[in-house]
Amino acid sequence: MDKLIINRKILVKAKVTEQFKNQVRQELQEGMNKLDAELKFLEQRAKKLITELTLKGSPQVASVREQLEYEKQKREEAKKAMSEQIKMVGNLEMGQEVLQEEILGPVEVKVGDNWVELMNREIVIEDGLIVEIR
Repeated sequence: MDKLIINRKILVKAKVTEQFKNQVRQELQEGMNKLDAELKFLEQRAKKLITELTLKGSPQVASVREQLEYEKQKREEAKKAMSEQIKMVGNLEMGQEVLQEEILGPVEVKVGDNWVELMNREIVIEDGLIVEIR
């Protein structure tokens, strides 16, 4: 066998533009809003459950409170991270390339191919359009 098709990572990079910054900010803000809604829902459900358990004299009240605090803390930490990311987006320089994602793509490899060259592939996007393939 002298050739084989394998999957390799391909980096997708985005050029920073005003449109890119606005899009990322909007996505992060939507994520924060979703977390706020989840927090509100969790608190409502937990209050209802705690009230029911208290009326029944169940020993699970402390466990439910503990789980609620854990879930709230996870979401608060995620919101804080998103807030930090929004600040970082503001500091990006126009034209700078940032990693947007990694995807897998097939490549045919043959005996004698340059491994490094085959594996180092990038797609550069600017405002949603592919502007370069390296």
